[in-house]
Amino acid sequence: MALDKPASSAAVKGADARLRISIVTPNFNGAAFIDETLKSVVSQNYPNPDFIVVDGASKDASLSIIRKYESHISTLIVEPDKGHADALNKGFAAATGEILGWINSDDILLPGALSFIDRLFRARPDIEWITGRPSSMDEAGKIGWIGPLRAWSRLRFLSGDNKWIQQESTFWRRSLWRRAGGELDLRYSVANDFDLWRRFFRHAELHAVDRHLGCFRIRGGQRSTIFRSRYEDEIRSILDEELNGLEPDFRSAFSELLPTSADRLRSVTEIADDKRFAICDPPVVRPGEAFGWSIKSDIPTVAAGVAMPIWQAAVPSDLRRFKDLHKGERCFVMGNGPSLNQTNLSLLDGETVFACNAVFLLFDRIAWRPRYYACVDSRVLPDRAAEIGAMLDENPSMQGFFPTFIQDHAADRRRRATKMIVAPDHNRHFFNEAPNSLDRLPHSMFSYDANDVVIQPFTVAITMLQLAAYMGFSEIILIGCDTNYIVPDTVRREGDGPDKGIALTSSRDDDPNHFDRRYFGKDRKWHDPQPDRMILHYEHAKAALDAIGVRVYNATVGGRLEVFPRRSLESFFEPNRRSPVARAAALEAEAVGQVAPRGPSMIGSGKKQIGVIAAIVKRSPRLAVAVAAALVGLVSLAVLFGDRPGAPYAFMAAGFAALAALIAIVAIRLRGFIVELSRQVLDIANGAVKPPEGAVIGRIEMEDELSRLRDEVERLKAEAKRARDGS
Repeated sequence: MALDKPASSAAVKGADARLRISIVTPNFNGAAFIDETLKSVVSQNYPNPDFIVVDGASKDASLSIIRKYESHISTLIVEPDKGHADALNKGFAAATGEILGWINSDDILLPGALSFIDRLFRARPDIEWITGRPSSMDEAGKIGWIGPLRAWSRLRFLSGDNKWIQQESTFWRRSLWRRAGGELDLRYSVANDFDLWRRFFRHAELHAVDRHLGCFRIRGGQRSTIFRSRYEDEIRSILDEELNGLEPDFRSAFSELLPTSADRLRSVTEIADDKRFAICDPPVVRPGEAFGWSIKSDIPTVAAGVAMPIWQAAVPSDLRRFKDLHKGERCFVMGNGPSLNQTNLSLLDGETVFACNAVFLLFDRIAWRPRYYACVDSRVLPDRAAEIGAMLDENPSMQGFFPTFIQDHAADRRRRATKMIVAPDHNRHFFNEAPNSLDRLPHSMFSYDANDVVIQPFTVAITMLQLAAYMGFSEIILIGCDTNYIVPDTVRREGDGPDKGIALTSSRDDDPNHFDRRYFGKDRKWHDPQPDRMILHYEHAKAALDAIGVRVYNATVGGRLEVFPRRSLESFFEPNRRSPVARAAALEAEAVGQVAPRGPSMIGSGKKQIGVIAAIVKRSPRLAVAVAAALVGLVSLAVLFGDRPGAPYAFMAAGFAALAALIAIVAIRLRGFIVELSRQVLDIANGAVKPPEGAVIGRIEMEDELSRLRDEVERLKAEAKRARDGS
């Protein structure tokens, strides 16, 4: 038996622009809790609901309870079904809403959920499905657990981090439901929601929302407990099916991370610790975004219906902030040749240095660190990825540059997204790389615009030269660029066909071509260096740099590179050619009649202190104004009352007043910090959170009151506008 009731004209009129939201509740013998479920939906007081209840011919008191709410139910279906999924399919087939979701007959919708869902989907047309903060309650309806706010992605889901997307808090657009098949798969008896999520992930990203929407009830005898083993078996079957049928582009983009089968899933801890998985995480949606607040323009979005993870792996970084950053300055581009062992590297302390590849093997010999780093080799980068990542983590001010993709030059010539090898972070930048050619010299061998493209080099030093030119350096000094290579007999040559011998693997720690014998030591992978091609590329780079007036000198000790004029490294550190930092230290030493000590000078220290004060003023302008006002007040008192007997007491009272004002300002700022910190602590607790009595409902009521106040403000603004127009 099915009963359909169209929405009344009054309801439609009151709905205004509200989206129609369809909620399906399947039930079979659920009399114990269905009253709370129905009440939680009806009490939403949402003006444009489509509430569908599907009862599988219950034998208990379910129907009598359902009849109490019949006036609020759009469609009631009472007939035998083939189980939970079949009942849901019947309900969704009858649904007329633009937004869909379901609430089982023992769970509840939390207050204000539908209004929030409506606002969010209208404010963010790019979002196709959402899930709120997970929570659970006991049989008495007391909320006893709040789960952590976390990001979801298809990559995480298929790799093993897939438990659990809470169904009671998950809602989606009808358009997504249709593209994902438009029904639950009856092959699965319990993991129907898991199967639906994997199909949704093919078409759109899931946005986690910092809002409580639904609540799961933990009770005795529920399906998720009784059939837990069957649920796990069905999950494995679903994952195997999805992994075996993955689109080639998706599999290729994330081949470094994706398992081959459900038996080889990664642990949740392993995924959480690997930063590469974060590449596909969409930004968490904050409640204000549903009200039109706090929407950041720099958050990338994609059109509705586009599954986004692949482009995130392939998108290059925006390098425009580096454009002309060092205009008119000088820098040092450092190769890793054995001549570094004969170079006074201490001279580079305080200079801007570009370094590359396994430079970290040098760190135990030097007190300074390079400012910029590059690695482009398709064998070196994967081989040294862990060490490169650790180096950039330990030196957060060092900026690393990598091609967006790397491609093997031997074997299967596989092309891989570099972000799957070196995890993205604030100091890791990925650029477009184009093959070099002789078609349009010198520009087909050298790029001035690294944000557009960097030409693929025969040596990474050419990449560093292109980056340096983009940053505006007018003088570049090469060191350690020996360009003189020997391939030892102990090295294994790999590959076949025209690429035979290009890929090399060392069998001993006997590398003669770099500053450390371990550089390409035992089991390290590298390419045949082909120094003649390197020198030819240097010649084209020189022509390109000469054309824009950039001077390049070779300060390498020995070696084969004669393309650039040679000078000794020491010659760049004569008194009139020292770096700005070195010159300032020398002037200070002359002023006090002694040699400046090692370490930062007083001038540099003073500049640093001024910079710190400026940063405080920028971040806390009110605090700065209060301090300034207090100082002005004290000076004024000194001028007016300096010679009077009670002046000391007046100064003391003014000082205490100023101190009290400062403490009050700081306390107000700390209050906001503590509120935000408490929320973050809740997130960090891995879900092991027991909220205070009524805390969840209290927060929801606060958010709803904010929403009501905003609506009232908008109404008053509209009335004022009408009054102005009428006058």
